[in-house]
Amino acid sequence: MKEGSALLVALLLAVAIAYWSDHYRLADQAVVAREAEDLSSRPPPPPALPQAEPVPERLDVVGPRDPVARAALCEELLEVIRGVDAALQLPQSSATIEQLTTRRRVYQEKRATLDC
Repeated sequence: MKEGSALLVALLLAVAIAYWSDHYRLADQAVVAREAEDLSSRPPPPPALPQAEPVPERLDVVGPRDPVARAALCEELLEVIRGVDAALQLPQSSATIEQLTTRRRVYQEKRATLDC
């Protein structure tokens, strides 16, 4: 009798698991179908624009007449140069190294223009 009861419990458990599995599977399919309908009713996204070449950074520095503003500008330029130097310490591709070196040179020239 105990063996029959254990078998009956196992059978009921298997049926319950199968029922709930189908129930959730069907519910998930309904959600997926609704999401597909929502996506199909939306207009298609605009086509991606081709990647343009990065515009070189322009840094037009006009020497301020105010010595405090000039010192602040010199400090900002130095901060950027230090950031580039820190980036050059990390492993980089050769193209990135070339860009960073060019950027550093431009900022050095701007500092020289301001007599920093």
